[in-house]
Amino acid sequence: MKSIRLLVLFVFLGSLKAFSQDISRVTSGLDMGLGYQDEVWVPSVTYHQELSLSNFPSFRIGWGVRSWGYYAGRTDMFPKTSALSSDTLKFGRLSANGISFLVGANFRLWKFDIGANTDLFGVAFGLKRHALYANGGLYDEGGEYYNRHLRSGPATLNAIPLVMDKQSGQSEVYLRFWITEQIGLKVAYVHGRMTYAAPHKLENGQTRYSTTYGVPYLALSFPLYN
Repeated sequence: MKSIRLLVLFVFLGSLKAFSQDISRVTSGLDMGLGYQDEVWVPSVTYHQELSLSNFPSFRIGWGVRSWGYYAGRTDMFPKTSALSSDTLKFGRLSANGISFLVGANFRLWKFDIGANTDLFGVAFGLKRHALYANGGLYDEGGEYYNRHLRSGPATLNAIPLVMDKQSGQSEVYLRFWITEQIGLKVAYVHGRMTYAAPHKLENGQTRYSTTYGVPYLALSFPLYN
């Protein structure tokens, strides 16, 4: 997971210098696909727009909007990493959806786009689920709710999930191959975080609990204009 984060950050840092160059071309497209691994389903539809640069036309910086879903079976969610905290929300199943604003960058090499993107901020929504609150920590703040089922739903507002705990969203590295000018095939690895909000303050005052996931992803790509 750390290598995926470093790769995404490296691509974005490399794009900062490119902003000083003249913009020569705008392209946009749509990716429609599905990620899956170990009973975790992650469908998404992403609108993306890129700016190519006159002095370096193979390199493009961009932004977009991602509509995503997250569907999973038994899942344990944890609060922000702490050496003294071991409380957990245990769900029998999860279903959530969201919309995020993303930024990204890619390189065009012949018919291939090689790139990465990450969510900056977004909203999430979905059905509330009953979670068993298991508390094995050293504190008693969550004792009132220990071993009880708490009705919890997706945390609504989220920002920069790539680097911040307790935020929902996705990042990906991908390879897109344009089969023809009108259709492409995208293969990616998606690293994401899913966060739920408990209805009460639990151990150490925690209310947001999350889990991370990584899934291979396959999508069809369509250009909207060139």
